[in-house]
Amino acid sequence: LLLDVQRGDTMGFCDSAQSVALSLFEYDTIKTVHIRSKKVGLIFRLLQLGIIGYIIGFVIIYKKGYQEFDTAVSSVVTKVKGTAVSCRVNLTLPECQKNSSLIRVWDTVDYVVPAQENNAFFVMTNNVEVPRQSQGVWDEDVNASLSGTNKVWYCQNSSDCPDLEPSRNGVTNGECNNATNRCKIYGWGPVELNSMDDAAEVIGGINQLPAAVNFTVFIKNNILFPSFGNKFSNTGIGNSSKAYLTSCTWDPINNPNCPIFKIGDILGSAGITTFFEREVIFGAVITIGMRYNCDLDKDTRICVPTLTFTRTDDPNDILSPGYNFRYGYYTTDPETGTVFRDMYKMFGLRFVFTVSGSAGRFSFVPMFVAFGSGLGFLGLATVIADLVVTKVLQKRNHYSKHKYEYVDDDDSPKQSTSDDDDTPLLP
Repeated sequence: LLLDVQRGDTMGFCDSAQSVALSLFEYDTIKTVHIRSKKVGLIFRLLQLGIIGYIIGFVIIYKKGYQEFDTAVSSVVTKVKGTAVSCRVNLTLPECQKNSSLIRVWDTVDYVVPAQENNAFFVMTNNVEVPRQSQGVWDEDVNASLSGTNKVWYCQNSSDCPDLEPSRNGVTNGECNNATNRCKIYGWGPVELNSMDDAAEVIGGINQLPAAVNFTVFIKNNILFPSFGNKFSNTGIGNSSKAYLTSCTWDPINNPNCPIFKIGDILGSAGITTFFEREVIFGAVITIGMRYNCDLDKDTRICVPTLTFTRTDDPNDILSPGYNFRYGYYTTDPETGTVFRDMYKMFGLRFVFTVSGSAGRFSFVPMFVAFGSGLGFLGLATVIADLVVTKVLQKRNHYSKHKYEYVDDDDSPKQSTSDDDDTPLLP
């Protein structure tokens, strides 16, 4: 019995090897079978119509397959205007007006820092001011943390104070202030205190600028499509007279092409509704998106951008919410040569531009490429129809016998072509 099994396995292997060897000497050629069937003909034509509709409707028309495209190169220029008033002490503005020396007026030079950025601008809404600092030995902030990367050094005597180690507002100088139990520092002083930051985070702080929502910004955007040589600007859309451009204010419905925007309108379009309670204190980061889709076959002079306004920072951040940084104004005493610094920790709104665009115009090359790929897709109709006819329909064996014909040479063994499964997938 064991010998019979081994002999059967050997014969099966030999048959398989013979089939593989014979397949190397076979040749397949195309045979055309004309099937007169309404069902088959309808399936084939529907497949062809579907593919042709996809090519013409989607590839050619919707995706503009007849055009060549170029990507935009852009630049953005901004000018912010507006004036705000604050009081140098914690008084209401009507009370502050009684003493004109307490009035602080903020204009563009004060609250736009730096004056120009690449594809961005900043508007200050709150700040912590430490005026007239100078370099020297100073006492550290007694309320600052004693741990972390921004710590101050605790001491009971000078031996507890290292030399030239980083501290919150400078570097240690090896001396201990026994009254505060904090190591003294080399650095700029008087130092910035934690209590100043805490006071700035209270609604209605003396250096907050709620009037920033009424500031205006002129946004001038120019784009170039280098391959085509076409230039477009957002200031040449519709009414481009100087009188209009210097007096209009952007409105998404009534004045969508005006290049002058109110800060409050931008915040509202970005979904910010808590400016006077939160963003005026901590600031925010807003992205202004400008997207150009230019069809040069329709118009080569005007291309209207689509504007989007999105807040990109997380208002619920626990650590350093919003947007802030420190900045200094430096002066030198002409008599002593001492350098003084007015230090500002600035909170505010940072606006970042993202400009993108593409332009298309008619060209024979992409059109022919689209048509060529379409002709290739039409071959799928024949492949799918053959599969349906020979594998799915009830008469699939009948169609298969006419489509596939085996021609044996005198020196080739005959092979069975019957199909044992007669169950149709479709009637």
